[in-house]
Amino acid sequence: MGNTFSGYKKVNGLNMYYEIHGSGKPLILLHGQFATASMFYPILPDLAQHRQVVLIEQQGHGHTADINRPLSFAQMGRDTAELLSQLGIAEADVFGYSGGGTIALQLAKSNPHLIRKMALASTVYSMDGYFPYIVEGLKHASAEAFPSQMKKEYERVAPHPENWSKLIAKGAEMANSLNKEDFLEPAQLQHITVPVLLVIGDNDIIRPEYAHEMAKLLHTKLVVVTGDHASYITTQPQPLLGHLKKFFELSINQ
Repeated sequence: MGNTFSGYKKVNGLNMYYEIHGSGKPLILLHGQFATASMFYPILPDLAQHRQVVLIEQQGHGHTADINRPLSFAQMGRDTAELLSQLGIAEADVFGYSGGGTIALQLAKSNPHLIRKMALASTVYSMDGYFPYIVEGLKHASAEAFPSQMKKEYERVAPHPENWSKLIAKGAEMANSLNKEDFLEPAQLQHITVPVLLVIGDNDIIRPEYAHEMAKLLHTKLVVVTGDHASYITTQPQPLLGHLKKFFELSINQ
């Protein structure tokens, strides 16, 4: 994968963790809620052959310790923009998965100059993008409800590994707060002018009709790959990688 570097930057009160792999034009990967940057390791070697891939861990996630403020997608968007500024990245391609896609939308809304192209996987711009039982699950989230692998990965890298249940509780608070700032209106999606790739799994937790409508608002087509909310990245990433490489124009002779 060529050169790899990891470090921390002081960002809006956070000690924010990032990793840089490979070289070339920057490609920012934004992890899902309650996940760590390592969720992208199955696709990282392929991407880092062609690009400088930047993995970022958000407030309370992975190596980035939590601080005394609520979780908020809007704030995570601001944190991400500030980190990129500190890294000297003025423009990048962005790939956001699930909650990371919602953060990417925040970037597109508030810092459009930062984004050249944006890929969104299993992403919603409002809570009603999820099946109703998922919304209820997020609002009443308990640490036991999530795959044990997520907890193990958190505990492996978190500065305070005992705080897994606190992270879940803060996520539930965010789901219940209905903070308008955290989500976008349909008209705001229509105003996004950067090229967008929108992907969901064929067994995802996103309502398919919502995803098709979202694709229309973003002036793109919906790509459906085989898998559930996570497996198309973690266990069978080749179809997704094919779409990402084509969309981001990743080729050997770049």
